[in-house]
Amino acid sequence: MSEYCSVRVWQLKAGASAAELEVLATDGITEMYRWIPGVERFSLMRLASQPETHYLTLVTFRDYQAYVSWRRVEDEGPDYWERFASIFMHWEQVAHLVEEYHGDSFLLMELDARGKPE
Repeated sequence: MSEYCSVRVWQLKAGASAAELEVLATDGITEMYRWIPGVERFSLMRLASQPETHYLTLVTFRDYQAYVSWRRVEDEGPDYWERFASIFMHWEQVAHLVEEYHGDSFLLMELDARGKPE
């Protein structure tokens, strides 16, 4: 079984702090994604290769249709959802998009209840 994922690489803008981006992701972006149907998970990763400036976001969706709906909300949301617009405007003041990928994700291994690979 597959899920659909969006992966984005972000770079902090000059003068922005890592802490500011991390708090914004934790308190703002996560809050918004909880309201969007079909969003299963949201993860933020500080990239080890450039830990002071680069982050990866991973959004996992139930399926491709959920991804399409999310993109519509992302594109149109700022016009009618004030909190959404505020959070994403702040995010874009802190970081800029470097790369973006999306596609099917296939879970190939999972841990059992004892923490052992199944």
